[in-house]
Amino acid sequence: MLVAIISIAEGLAAIRQVTPELTPGVARNIAKELLGLVTDMVALKNDLSPSKRPEQDLLAEISKQMLELRKLVPDLKRHAGRKVFTGLEVVMAEAEATRAALDPIKMPAATFDPGDPDTAGRLVSLALISQPHAPLATVARTYGSGVYAIYYRGPHRAYAGISGTETPIYVGKADPASSAAKTAREQGPRLFGRLADHRKMIRLVERYAIDNAVGEAIHLAHFTCRKLVCATNAQLVAERHLIDIFKPIWNQETKICWGISKHGDTAEMRGNTRSPWDVIHPGRLLFMSEKLASGTTPEEIERSIASHLIANPPYHDRAAIIERVIAAFAQEVVTTSAETQELEDALMKDDGTEVGDEEGDAPDDEATVSKPD
Repeated sequence: MLVAIISIAEGLAAIRQVTPELTPGVARNIAKELLGLVTDMVALKNDLSPSKRPEQDLLAEISKQMLELRKLVPDLKRHAGRKVFTGLEVVMAEAEATRAALDPIKMPAATFDPGDPDTAGRLVSLALISQPHAPLATVARTYGSGVYAIYYRGPHRAYAGISGTETPIYVGKADPASSAAKTAREQGPRLFGRLADHRKMIRLVERYAIDNAVGEAIHLAHFTCRKLVCATNAQLVAERHLIDIFKPIWNQETKICWGISKHGDTAEMRGNTRSPWDVIHPGRLLFMSEKLASGTTPEEIERSIASHLIANPPYHDRAAIIERVIAAFAQEVVTTSAETQELEDALMKDDGTEVGDEEGDAPDDEATVSKPD
């Protein structure tokens, strides 16, 4: 055994001597072989002299490696730094999972925080669908910013799947005139402005389709809307939740029939492709320029809408929407067996901690022994 150890030591010394003369490729190959050798040597060492506290050895090694990694940080290139950053996220997730597995007290799946932006977004979404429908054609000029949803109630072939349902064809937000606005008056008539703009676009393509007998017309009279004036900035996360819930076919995020909100002074400013919305609803002269190509056809758009509605069935009543939103607030129910519960109850104090958890108590495997005087 001793002879083998001496031989390994001599071999390592020989490698060290020739290291400066090695080519990069040969050096990498030797390094790989040495890594395998080190792994074998560590395993052999553990077989010869098993640690009484392997978990403590592992923790010490992890801490040591983290310190070594931290020393390398100042010299890392940006690309290498991003890779290390991503790798550390994985390591941290594994560490937290291990920590949770060791803790006899389980963590809740979530903590309800009224101040969390996502919580506010879900609540605003619920508040919006609680509002009554109003004809888009007759929405009055009012103060306030917030969120809104537009619904279709007509016979257009492309929208037959959502016509008359509780799934909007489009959702959006209206930002306040000032980010410091405290009241609806200070926010300005922003919600009205957004709805009025959509109303104008729909009326424009309606008239064009009727006057030119081009395609199937959509009629402003077949659209309703819901709008909700909300506190400044609440509209930001609320819009995201509304898009996630409904996946409206006119929203750009859904990538099907977007374009109603598209604006610009010239065709050149907006690229060289006509939006799907302008393809299926021609009439906005700015986007009918010959310089703009149609990247799709009305028939292709209709097929995309049909496929989308199969994958994302429309909501036919508000109860289903409410159920979807409040499901996000649910916390996982964690239970234990009756035997485990009886044992825990026997060891539990009134404040939820276990007997022996007081600071200064000796660990179970390190019980103190009184020494004679």
